[in-house]
Amino acid sequence: MRARLFLIVLAACVLASVRAGAEPTRLIYRVDNATAVVIKRHLVISANGAVRSGGWDKPRLLVLEPSAPEAKTLTMQFVARPPAPNEVVVQQLLPTAARKIAKLPGYGTVQIKIVAETNSLVVPITSADVTR
Repeated sequence: MRARLFLIVLAACVLASVRAGAEPTRLIYRVDNATAVVIKRHLVISANGAVRSGGWDKPRLLVLEPSAPEAKTLTMQFVARPPAPNEVVVQQLLPTAARKIAKLPGYGTVQIKIVAETNSLVVPITSADVTR
């Protein structure tokens, strides 16, 4: 009897950890500004924006696969994890930021498009000033 109870509790714990690990993300409310710079053979993208309320966490930039290697624009989504439905949060637009270091895009890519829920922003890819 104890062995069965132990197995049931263990299965419930495993199931709960799997569900918690999924962490669904959603697009943030808006993107305000962004930069895309090539530094030491890596593409460094930084973006600032706003979320609809408090409680949002783990903001990040997700790279969408380009349609072709020579695509002019690399599209990214600015996402974060929203608060739990039963969580009490402040109802106000709050700032958020994310930074991503990625491999260099294809040879034809010259700009980055960052997509949010209500807007998107296109920024050129620049190179860092090495002579500083």
